[in-house]
Amino acid sequence: MASLDPAAAAEIDAVYAAFAERVEAPGVVAGVVKDGGLAHLFTHGVSDLATGAPVTADTCFRIASMTKQVTATAILMLRDEGRLSLEASALTYVPELADLPPPTADSPPITVRDLLSHTEGFVTDDPWADRAMRMTPDDFTAFLRDGGLFAQAPGVAFEYSNLGYGILGRIISNLCGRPFQQVIGERLLRPLGMDATRFDPDAVPDGQRARGYWRRGGAYGEEPPEPDGEIAAMGGIITPAKDYARWVAFLLDAWPPRDEAETGPVRRATRRELAVSHAMPGPARTRTAGGETLPVAIAYGYGLASTHDPQLGRCLAHSGGLPGFGSNMFFSPDAGIGLFAFANVTYAGPEAANVEAAGVLQAHGLWRARPVAVSPALQAAADAVAQAFAAGRLDAIQAWFAPNLLADLPLESRNRALSELKSRLGDSRLTRIEARHALAGRLHFAGERGEAACELALTPGADPKIQVLRFDPA
Repeated sequence: MASLDPAAAAEIDAVYAAFAERVEAPGVVAGVVKDGGLAHLFTHGVSDLATGAPVTADTCFRIASMTKQVTATAILMLRDEGRLSLEASALTYVPELADLPPPTADSPPITVRDLLSHTEGFVTDDPWADRAMRMTPDDFTAFLRDGGLFAQAPGVAFEYSNLGYGILGRIISNLCGRPFQQVIGERLLRPLGMDATRFDPDAVPDGQRARGYWRRGGAYGEEPPEPDGEIAAMGGIITPAKDYARWVAFLLDAWPPRDEAETGPVRRATRRELAVSHAMPGPARTRTAGGETLPVAIAYGYGLASTHDPQLGRCLAHSGGLPGFGSNMFFSPDAGIGLFAFANVTYAGPEAANVEAAGVLQAHGLWRARPVAVSPALQAAADAVAQAFAAGRLDAIQAWFAPNLLADLPLESRNRALSELKSRLGDSRLTRIEARHALAGRLHFAGERGEAACELALTPGADPKIQVLRFDPA
């Protein structure tokens, strides 16, 4: 596990120090995760205003809705074991829903997948759910049986629902015959070495739990911790930075797909499944960077939001907020690096600080997508294209062409364009293949008088052929 160089670490610390000052948090902890562990830790302030105890790597913060990715992983683990189906009606595993009337006569039943992706038709319920975790099993059963849960038909649209994840917790409990907190602890947290992570605030040793605070009118007040309860699967986890770094490393380890032996309690393909987009929360958001407004597309998977940022690339993230706490995790599966930040003031919201810190890491060459390996098929096709580029004509490599290629643009037109490009560049050579995946990539050529690039895509099948071949100045 490598640590950050001092210059990058100092800039990262400045980002989180500014965040702590901006939100007036008594305490903040933030971490950079890379190479399988915690590469840098930032701590600020105190975990307890009364005692002045400093925030450390061992200070336990409630991470609120960042719990959802853990709950979703437990559900997928049970699916992998053949104990549930994501397409099955939730009623299959939660008979307490038997008397729940559908919102319309043509409504489909709620599926487990609907609950994971927030498309079950419930209302956004943060204010209510933030103070409802204390429900007992009997309370929650009665609540479900009373009905009136729907805001709209299932499967129509995304609407963030803590209640839905509370029901996922009940599914885990019903299938395993014991509380979901125990199942998650035994099957996920302990195997990952997250021994200090808990759901119950009373189970955290004295002096290790961060106290949560509100701030109004320049004064602080302590928020009593919401007790562990029946819907805590939506937001109840309490964890220190040293443990949570293990979780982020566990997720990062799922990328890229590879042939290595599986490690950890859940297979890599299942962890990657958390990031597959299933619902769009709304229109693209924007953020500013260097005075420029950037559109950021966002979609929701299972306990993770997937974003595409023009500067930072594909990122996976989730925020958390409860009375007394605010948190965010933000990572790049393609670069293999991630960030998290926790604060002990209500709804602190460190997402923007994490994005800014990611920009710092990118500026230092760390937030950068790992190159995709060039497959034998792509290499062979690229070599053929390089041969044609050197000749200034494509005639000699027509055996590589898929049937569509010359039907889309005749050979004469392609040769004329290639000859003109080669004349501008002079003698040229293939310098780099930038693979997108096994069957497509971008070829980079350097010539005496400039550079050029070529988009190359192969067909599916046992004998891949070139279906896209497009040259342009680099």
